Amino acid sequence: MFIKEDHTFQDMRKNSTMQWLEEVQAGEDLVNKHGAKLTIEYIESLQQEIAKLQDQIVLRDEFLKRLKKKNAKID
Repeated sequence: MFIKEDHTFQDMRKNSTMQWLEEVQAGEDLVNKHGAKLTIEYIESLQQEIAKLQDQIVLRDEFLKRLKKKNAKID
């Protein structure tokens, strides 16, 4: 009944981008090297923010389920 989401394209795009950034970072051009490092750090901070928000969503959903059960008992 439930279909598992296919993240193949997103994973390929992420891996390709990270590989390109690592290659740029290994290059000799200082501007590109530091820009790539900054971009990698920014992507990591975004991933941390996404994980934090997903945790908040889980907590919210658990709270709403408990509230719904409590209200069902009262009615």
